[in-house]
Amino acid sequence: MKNMKVIIVDDEPIIRAGLENWLSQNYVIRSFNSASGFLEAFNLFEFEDGIPTCILLDFQMPGMNGVELQTSLKAMNAEFPIIFMSGNAQQSDIIDAWHGGAVDFILKPFTPSQITDALSKQFLQIKERLTLEQDSHSNAHINISITKREAEVLLLLGEGRLQNEVAEILGISIHTVKMYRAFLKDKLGLKTLAELGRYYTQYKQSIELIANGIQSNLSCK
Repeated sequence: MKNMKVIIVDDEPIIRAGLENWLSQNYVIRSFNSASGFLEAFNLFEFEDGIPTCILLDFQMPGMNGVELQTSLKAMNAEFPIIFMSGNAQQSDIIDAWHGGAVDFILKPFTPSQITDALSKQFLQIKERLTLEQDSHSNAHINISITKREAEVLLLLGEGRLQNEVAEILGISIHTVKMYRAFLKDKLGLKTLAELGRYYTQYKQSIELIANGIQSNLSCK
């Protein structure tokens, strides 16, 4: 299963076709013939799938150029690693791209190995960062006190159990489950069940300790 994505933004059909052919064996590929086309797709939330993503971006294109797209994404807090591609970029252009946060700059014509090496390097860095975040989350603790029963309810809701299932498993009424859920949402500052589920995923280890009666008031940064 492909679990990494490469977005290709280049106005040259031959370049796009070549990159798609090289990279589709290992990556999910999305390609666009203009920066504005990609930006439109991004604004339609087409890339909120959580898949690690890297952009291969042509520096010079009609309309919005690569640096302008880079600036727009940065303004929207869209943090994709960007590898620029260009056939005739000046040194000042390359400096502008670096200052804007580019992670690499490859001159055309390039070889398949140049592209795959650059992508492998970026995805390795993404993987290492995600691992560090997961390790941090696994060691993170709840920064407020919740009761043993609240932790038990949170664990079951976080697993995706329905309220009537939680009530049956814990031997309590649905009304009581709803009450505990309301308490948890207020204590943890969570507005939706989706947020509650993400909180469960992040702090599962600590919640389990409380549910098992090992700790009742865990704190962290």
